Amino acid sequence: MKRNNLIPGLVLIAIGFYFFAKQMDWNIPFAQVVFAWPSILVVIGLMFCFQAFSNKDESQTFSGVTLLGFGLHFHAVHTFSLWSHHWGYFTFILGVAFLAKYSVRKAEGLLPGIVLLAISILSLFYQGVFDWIRESLGIFQQYWPLIFIVIGIYLLFFKKK
Repeated sequence: MKRNNLIPGLVLIAIGFYFFAKQMDWNIPFAQVVFAWPSILVVIGLMFCFQAFSNKDESQTFSGVTLLGFGLHFHAVHTFSLWSHHWGYFTFILGVAFLAKYSVRKAEGLLPGIVLLAISILSLFYQGVFDWIRESLGIFQQYWPLIFIVIGIYLLFFKKK
């Protein structure tokens, strides 16, 4: 049975608890980390994931894993000095979200998830690969308009209706 009011209810409870704890000046351990703005993404992401996996809803799975991943990433950036804002982390999070979406229904998301994870791993661990690709495509940068010319000639003269 689907419960459409679960997410709004949990969000209101979490927001109420946050403001009540602030009003009462409770001394909560790690309050600066827990009450930081990425925590909002983590909490909402966890709620979406909980509802998505209980209802087998792949759209909420994708949203939940994405919000959870971004929240964890931004917490790590602010907490750990070794964590960076490298773009490979964002494609990694989206790749995991696509694979989580695929795990719910086995319908779609497998190929984009694998491609995004492969791109992420290459970008995070093998910077030399991207340098080689950039050098290899140097000639392409000069002659890329020829591709449009060839496609145009094909469409005008060789493509049958």
